[in-house]
Amino acid sequence: MKPSIFTISETVTRFAGHRVTVASAFAVALIWCIFGAAIGLPTEWSLLSNMIGTLTTLFVLLLMQQSPALQVKVDELIRSSEAGDHMIGIERLEADELSRLVEERQAGV
Repeated sequence: MKPSIFTISETVTRFAGHRVTVASAFAVALIWCIFGAAIGLPTEWSLLSNMIGTLTTLFVLLLMQQSPALQVKVDELIRSSEAGDHMIGIERLEADELSRLVEERQAGV
């Protein structure tokens, strides 16, 4: 059985949010900087690390957007705030319904 995008998204979200992952990423970046300064790595290495970091961030963010747990948390935050609850579940709307909602919000209805 192939894992669905939601299963992959939940796994990535759980892994990326773990404190060990964050601490490891910080340690790797710190070691990379110290190592590069100590042996005088060329600027291409700095550009490479910047590109890898940017692409990794983009990939993780795109996967996290598909997380159903994240959508539930956002819905709960909307419910607990003073904002209206008419935006809860907006991610499940069809394109034409979403367009109509956007037009209504822009018109101030």
